[in-house]
Amino acid sequence: MMNRIKVSGLALGLWAAAALPASAGGVSVTYKVDVGPMTLSTVKFTLDLGAEAVLGRAKIETSGLSRVFAEYTAVAESESVISAEALRPVRFRLVRQRDDDRRETSLNWSPAGDLTYDPPIPKPDRRARIENALGQGVSDPITTVLRIGAAGVDPCPSVHDVFDGRDVFQLALTDLGKGELDDDTGYRGPVQRCSVRWTPVAGRAKDRNIPGDSYDVAFAPVGKLPSGRDLWLPVLMSGSLKGLPFRAYAERVKARD
Repeated sequence: MMNRIKVSGLALGLWAAAALPASAGGVSVTYKVDVGPMTLSTVKFTLDLGAEAVLGRAKIETSGLSRVFAEYTAVAESESVISAEALRPVRFRLVRQRDDDRRETSLNWSPAGDLTYDPPIPKPDRRARIENALGQGVSDPITTVLRIGAAGVDPCPSVHDVFDGRDVFQLALTDLGKGELDDDTGYRGPVQRCSVRWTPVAGRAKDRNIPGDSYDVAFAPVGKLPSGRDLWLPVLMSGSLKGLPFRAYAERVKARD
């Protein structure tokens, strides 16, 4: 189950697009996440770019044979404000459903950057460790990927602290150089390759001694933000889960006015 949560969490940040015009108001993307020989899940993502705010929504569903073992769905929604310094998170909502078990998490940031979240962490010791790990720079998963993508000339190297309502973790990106993708299943064109290190900092994963993992990610400059900066988004992600190779890629992309 933890592997599915990790893949689903990573997939929330896997947005891709073909080369979009600077005037595009949004994009809709469908992803496939394959683990070994099996397609584990499908991700449907929409992104709306405004002059002052960005709205994102991702829906993850189990696919193919994996649905025989369990029905799993996750829907994440976020709102971020565009400022001169960086994208600032405003709200994040995540609803997870496994068969008949439905759970909802919400994060809200004040204009001053103060974070509140619901539901509270039930275990006092874990809650204290999470509170200690929550700094002013922490953001939700979707805003984090947008921050990476709005970095400008190059999405990596960079380091980001992330909170999803249950776990605080760090994403550290290392530059692996430029390249070219020519894949029949997804994006084709120039990319910036990065290694992304996922490290649990506080929360359930940290308490269970789940080790960090590294993944290879290819970013592509898919358009422009209102500021004129390039928008880099992941177009391919690969790695290993318990010895099985996994691969997440964009299957369909549609620009919206």
